Order: sequence, then C-alpha cells, then structure tokens
Amino acid sequence: MGYLMRFFVTDKMDLTLQYLGSALQLVDARYQLANTDVPDIADLLFDGTQLAVLEINRPGDDMFEDDLAEFDEMVGPDHDPATTQVREVLRQTKALVVAEVFWEGTESEAALEKLDPLWNWLFQHVQGLAQADTEGFYDSSGLVLERRFTL
Repeated sequence: MGYLMRFFVTDKMDLTLQYLGSALQLVDARYQLANTDVPDIADLLFDGTQLAVLEINRPGDDMFEDDLAEFDEMVGPDHDPATTQVREVLRQTKALVVAEVFWEGTESEAALEKLDPLWNWLFQHVQGLAQADTEGFYDSSGLVLERRFTL
C-alpha cells in the first residue's frame, strides 16, 4: 500500500536526501537510504525494511510545477486565514519533499509513526507546511487546512 505525504519547503535551505538521511540516523541508526543512484530519489529503509520512497522536487522539474499548480487549484480561492496561509506557502515553495509511504495489510499507523522523525526534523529546521493525502495541510502545531483529496 502506498500513501503520499509532502513537505512544502519555503526557505532557501539546499536540502538533500543525504542530509535528511543523516538527520534520521541521528534519531535512530536503523534509518538508512538505499538506491541513491538517481539524484533526489531514494528508498528510505527502517531496520532493513522499505518504509518509503523519498524524493525532492525542485523548481524547473515538471513534477514540481505540476504539483504546485494542482495543489493551488485544489486548495481553492477561499479567503479565510487558513486557505490564505496555504496558498502563500504554495507560492513561496522552493522545494518539495515527497514521501510515498509503504506498509503491508492494516499496519499503516506503525509505518506512518516511523516517518514522524522526518516530519519533526523538517518542522524544526525548515520553514514550510506538510501535506498528507486525504487529510490536508499541517504546521508544527497540527492541522491548518483540511482538504480530503489525493494528488
């Protein structure tokens, strides 16, 4: 089963998967990046089992531009503070960290919990918002804008 989560990076930090992998290993040595031959794409393993495919999309990448345009459309034109905040983050996004999370059977919570250190690190060291398919957009304190779509 695969589930997509993203982090919209709005600061100018030159984020790399190797940097994220090193940060995760400081939390727990069982995190490891594999299949790193292609820049900005790698498998994230936890204790030897594939947890996710991580990817960093950047301006100029078709995926980056397409995703931002689709998210902008799906967020909608509302003018409430939460929608305005998310639309502003979309306009300022400098990189997009994407995680396709995998699990077997009904073990989604266990797999998603193993990814918490990644999101926690991003919220502590990088400006931006997280997004989870079928849920919405999050900041470090919780849900900012509910949007139950899948991209």
